[in-house]
Amino acid sequence: MGMDKITSMDERGRITIPSDIRKTIGKKNFKVELQDRDTIILKVINTQNDIIEKIKEIKLKGDPERKDTDFSTIKDHYNNKSVEINLS
Repeated sequence: MGMDKITSMDERGRITIPSDIRKTIGKKNFKVELQDRDTIILKVINTQNDIIEKIKEIKLKGDPERKDTDFSTIKDHYNNKSVEINLS
């Protein structure tokens, strides 16, 4: 991605991430890793809400010919038994 910026640490140990990088990332939670004495790595942590939003964006398409099928009556291919689905 190649966004190099120079920043500094204040007396309380805070490092400000430049605004253009913050806007590009769009996240607020990070895991801090010390790779070696000269390298600090920040990795974005996806919160539960982030994951829920990603799931909501998934667009599923079904088979229109099967839209009225009662899948509780379909037999298992291997044992010829009814398949029970518990959604709770």
